[in-house]
Amino acid sequence: MKMVSKGSFVLSSLLLSLSLVAAGCSSGNNTANNEKPSNQAQESTNTNTGTTNTEAPKALEPYEVVMVYPDGKQNDLGVVQTAMNDYLKQTYPDMNMTVKLNPIDWSAYADKTNLMMSSGQKFDLIWTANWMNFDAQVNKGGLLPLDDLLAQNAPDIEAIEGKFHDGALRNGKIYGVHVHQELGNPQGVAISKALIDKYNLDLSALKSGEFKDLGPILKTIKENEPGVTPAVGPSFPLGAYYGSGSTANIVGPIGLDLRDTDPNNTYKVVNTYATPRYMELAKLTREWFKAGYINKDATTPGVDIWKKFQAKTAFASIGSDLDILAGTEIGLPQLMPSKTSSVGSDIIQVPLNIDRLQTTKLAATMQGISQTSKDPARAMMLLNLFYKDQKLLSLFNFGVEGTHYVLKDGQVALPDGKTQDTVGFYHDNMWQIGNQMLNYTRVGEDPNKYKNYEEFNQKVSSNPSPILGFVFNSEPVKNELIAVSKVQSTFDPGLQSGQLDPEVEIPKLLAKLQGAGIDTIITEAQKQLDEWRAANGK
Repeated sequence: MKMVSKGSFVLSSLLLSLSLVAAGCSSGNNTANNEKPSNQAQESTNTNTGTTNTEAPKALEPYEVVMVYPDGKQNDLGVVQTAMNDYLKQTYPDMNMTVKLNPIDWSAYADKTNLMMSSGQKFDLIWTANWMNFDAQVNKGGLLPLDDLLAQNAPDIEAIEGKFHDGALRNGKIYGVHVHQELGNPQGVAISKALIDKYNLDLSALKSGEFKDLGPILKTIKENEPGVTPAVGPSFPLGAYYGSGSTANIVGPIGLDLRDTDPNNTYKVVNTYATPRYMELAKLTREWFKAGYINKDATTPGVDIWKKFQAKTAFASIGSDLDILAGTEIGLPQLMPSKTSSVGSDIIQVPLNIDRLQTTKLAATMQGISQTSKDPARAMMLLNLFYKDQKLLSLFNFGVEGTHYVLKDGQVALPDGKTQDTVGFYHDNMWQIGNQMLNYTRVGEDPNKYKNYEEFNQKVSSNPSPILGFVFNSEPVKNELIAVSKVQSTFDPGLQSGQLDPEVEIPKLLAKLQGAGIDTIITEAQKQLDEWRAANGK
């Protein structure tokens, strides 16, 4: 899922504001109890006599599982819902359940789901995320703890996601099930292949993983291509800094410095604006701006850098999230399928950083179960099917084969004569539920996309954040966080685009952050982190 680019110069402020939406994540109301499966069909053992009870289990009563998730209007929603229910009846008759699809437009999703929970409206499965009210939903008692439900009704989820529940843990209980998807991204540079070939540019220096080694390449373009901007953004080295290569983010600009940390104090919480790495990258960006390498509209809201590539007026995008490809390595040039397709010309990507496994990623897209569910066990049974049954997952993601899609060489394509607008059911919600690795790819995508994800996940999982599983409770410092966010919004655009002199402006920024209470936030974060380490043997 790529909802927000790590490279945007508003990222640090965005992370902060999203954390405030879910303030108070460790003060949750955990009074809701897991319900046991209603007449679950299973053989039981008499613990008093040691004998097996062979009495036939009672049949399950019919139950409708209401699924709530964000999506636009689908004219054929009823057709797809009927197809899903027919399939469930034919394939899993013992479960005796049907689904009711209840999509809500993105623009209204947060408000409407909050109202549904506060009013006690009955529904079952709900898509949620750490950036979409998850902590607030837990704190208000809107979501059920899932530990027992997972153990009793979700063997396929546990086999796939059992080691990835950290992102959804609150007060020692699991409140969400992570969608099985990519666990991070490479970040780096995306470059026009035509200009690489035209000037026979050597990219081998980028094996260092350092943005500074891109400088001589940008210089060549500046000197020889007057109509081309060497580096387009708003994604620049400072945006990529907030990827997990240099920091382990806690909240806003607060985190661990993974690059220049004191080896005797690796869990020291710092203001990342005050780190040597931030100043280094800010100065590099400033040098590029003064040399004319960076587009002057980098701070313009809504600028579409890929239209510049289409117009042949851009050479490189700096700090972007890149495609996950087979053999992804820092400094390895590879064709970037997604942008090559959308731009209409070959784009080469070169990773300069590969994500660590982060707690935030494990909570970035999840399914929860509402405390108003009348049969949470049945809801979990259905959710479990989305982790093992490709047919059911494909119905939800692509609709009815032959009507809403056809398969061409194993990839999803629109039926002849149909467009996304006229086919009746089309969305890109594959990242919202289940085991994404079971999905088909669409025509134009790398057929090995999900195989590459699995390979990449192994790489990311082998390099976890030192604070994997730690979730900051921002409630004690919510006012300070708001004040810090306002300061950030004043300085971030100019610093991250190179338009401000960092040697002049960063000292001003640090002073204003102190006035806004950043030291109070750091103290609170350090306190919570130390407590978490003590409780978890870190």
